[in-house]
Amino acid sequence: MHLETKSKTRIMHSTIPNALAWGQHILAAGNDGVVAFYESSGDRFHHFDYSKDERVKEFTCASFNATGETCVVGNFDRFYAFNFNAKRPTWDEICCKKIQNYYSVTSVAWKHDGSKIGIGSLCGSVDIFDVSLKKSRYKGKFEFTYVSLSQVIVRRLEGQQRIVLKSQYEISKINVY
Repeated sequence: MHLETKSKTRIMHSTIPNALAWGQHILAAGNDGVVAFYESSGDRFHHFDYSKDERVKEFTCASFNATGETCVVGNFDRFYAFNFNAKRPTWDEICCKKIQNYYSVTSVAWKHDGSKIGIGSLCGSVDIFDVSLKKSRYKGKFEFTYVSLSQVIVRRLEGQQRIVLKSQYEISKINVY
């Protein structure tokens, strides 16, 4: 492995980036309550400012799913999920999951197919959450789990067989023959 010693791009984030991850964009967040998404050129693409919210503490960790379209960012007693909308194009906060007495989220890991996340806490717990934008059933035989705009898990209800459909484009309809 060869690592080049000279930096080609420099991003100056507003604080120490405790949470740093790379997907569709580079996410950086820290103790100032700002979650920022940067282009690989270093330009800021989008940001969310939670600095006025007294419940928000420092951001501690971040992770993108395999497609790079969805990310989870850990905080104190909560974690935030963001999704990239390629049509607009912008990042949207899709949820904030609050867990009383969870303390700091120390780690986030995605299942390889993007259907679940593991969240680690300061107290030593590891919790698993289902992640999906939408779930639907087709004729009582199949279940479609949309884990991102471009990835769907199709599961046959009888026999538990499954396949992961991935596309470079948004998946809006699935036909079963």
